[in-house]
Amino acid sequence: MELQRCEEQGLQERKGQKRKLEEEIQEDRDATPLPTGDARRALLAEVTAQVKVLDSAFSWHESDRAAAKRATHVLAELAKNEEVVNVIVEGGAIPALVKHLQAPLSDEGDLSLKPFEHEVEKGSAFALGLLAVKLKT
Repeated sequence: MELQRCEEQGLQERKGQKRKLEEEIQEDRDATPLPTGDARRALLAEVTAQVKVLDSAFSWHESDRAAAKRATHVLAELAKNEEVVNVIVEGGAIPALVKHLQAPLSDEGDLSLKPFEHEVEKGSAFALGLLAVKLKT
């Protein structure tokens, strides 16, 4: 009897903590302004620059793979802020990220060294996942 009462009390406390956390998240969303004016243009320019890198760096050359990995990382970091997701989408990031879900074709077969193998693909998937979650809410 005592154990059941303790479990019920613990459950009520967790529900209260979850509700409080949800309220804090909503307050943060309400307090964070959407980027406008110069900030929005700068953000769009950054997204466009990363999209250009992804569009042009689709090979197994180490420099291309490093650039694509960095671009997916930058876009993922930006996508963590749901206030800028629409700007990322507007900048054309989704098709560029989808393109990098698959590795480029190898010129020398499967025996050659593949720099950043799977890293670019994982970065693209991660960024797309963040965008999907933010666009859904």
